[in-house]
Amino acid sequence: MRRLTSGLMALGVAFGLATVMSPAMAQETPKRGGILTFGVKAEPPSYDLQGSTSYGTLHFVEQHYSLLLNFDLDNWPALKGDVAESWEVSDDNMKYTFKIREGITFHDGTPLTSKDVKASYDRMRDPPEGIISPRQPLFTSIESIETPDDYTVVFNMNKPDTFYPANFAIPYNAIYAAKDIEKPGNWHAKNINGTGPFKFVEHVPGEKWVANRFEDYFFDDVYLDGTIGYRIRDVTTAMVGGQIMLEMRSVSPPEIKNLKEQMGDNVKFLSNPWLTEWRVSLNTEFEPFQDQRVRQALTMCIDRYSESGLDALSKITFTGGATGFNLAGSEWALPDDELQKLPGFRPDIEAERAKAREMLKEAGQEGLTFRYNNRGVAHPYDHMAIFLISQWKACGLNPVMETNPSAKFVEIRKNRGFDATIDWNASQIPEPTQMLRTYTSADINPENYSGAINREVDKLYEAQRQEFDIEKRKKMVHDIDKIVIEEAWNIPIAYANRTVALNSKVMGFRLAYSHTMFNDFRGVWLNE
Repeated sequence: MRRLTSGLMALGVAFGLATVMSPAMAQETPKRGGILTFGVKAEPPSYDLQGSTSYGTLHFVEQHYSLLLNFDLDNWPALKGDVAESWEVSDDNMKYTFKIREGITFHDGTPLTSKDVKASYDRMRDPPEGIISPRQPLFTSIESIETPDDYTVVFNMNKPDTFYPANFAIPYNAIYAAKDIEKPGNWHAKNINGTGPFKFVEHVPGEKWVANRFEDYFFDDVYLDGTIGYRIRDVTTAMVGGQIMLEMRSVSPPEIKNLKEQMGDNVKFLSNPWLTEWRVSLNTEFEPFQDQRVRQALTMCIDRYSESGLDALSKITFTGGATGFNLAGSEWALPDDELQKLPGFRPDIEAERAKAREMLKEAGQEGLTFRYNNRGVAHPYDHMAIFLISQWKACGLNPVMETNPSAKFVEIRKNRGFDATIDWNASQIPEPTQMLRTYTSADINPENYSGAINREVDKLYEAQRQEFDIEKRKKMVHDIDKIVIEEAWNIPIAYANRTVALNSKVMGFRLAYSHTMFNDFRGVWLNE
């Protein structure tokens, strides 16, 4: 996994990004006390972290839970223990044995044991009726889980899997109490009981989320007395007005400029490449899209290479340039000479659009009207929506944008109540099992909202998970990229660049390559 570190360093240079750290952040002794205020633009559709695909849940809820392992940012992407004190991997990668720290308690005082770890992973890999587990396909290589004693848990695999042990550190894979999992229905959708650094106090929907430091937390790097997360619409107004000190997702280039002008030395920025890809998913139930020519025409209308295309979009929001489904510039990316032979990626946009119009005419879908489901968050969704609609209209299409608040948007997407929808895949590491996970067939993958089924993709995806030879694995990964782009049920738009704005008195915040990681406020303190 060390290869990933150098790969992302190179990407940072390519994107013109650098993580900024002041001398004070690196050297000053942390101070204890104070309340950190932060902003989130989305309302949490549920409190269930395991069942979530929304940062609106994660940015509020992550501080309340622990994981089995965690990524080590000082040696990224190496792993370190969270509730696990130590672990061993068998030589054949078929058994993972964890020793659990003794003395950890849930916020209600219940001791954490190996049974809670087993119950949590059983819930994610084989969810009870009524429980959604969006990342369930990532657990299929686990055959069984044993708990020989209260502080030992053993994962037996049915096949080697290149994504392990990293999957034990994914931030959505929270450890729940077994007794809470046993409660009727989805108790976790509306309740919180974790072992994380901060204890839930209250949630006022649409307004704020309040937490206090958990005094019995098992690490000693929690300095804040508490946190208040505010539901915000605009980062600049909230930061300049002093309502918040931090927003963990990203600010856009215009917002960076405004914050610098209005706050001066009272604001600072951290920047990195961002392992989230935005795409458009097309609904298999919408009859006009059942013709591949129509689907391919939609991607062929998008200008990915000229200055007025994705490059222009990146100047007003935090999107990047042309990419397949594997991050451009990473070791797994489809080479440009192969990518640019595929629909939508041939650089001559006028020729692509002319061909797209021909294909629409042949399919009898000139001037096609379809509904585009947009998430009601300005950056990057509104900006991407305006961009995409202008691109499709250039081919004579008639998209109609329907914008909804995050919770309603998520429900519409989940129930496929759209013709086309903005969609995304947030990875924690640039690893194919993550970057390609949402493109396996919908009947085995809850995160495939298009409804598409392709058994060839399923077979290749499972094969690459078990292939430890890099070059052989690359061939499979590239084949998946090509198939999904050609099939065009999912249309790649761009990965992103992440810049987080902080009040200058916020110290110790660590920026990861994903907005889904390290939002638990460990190590964060206020210099005031």
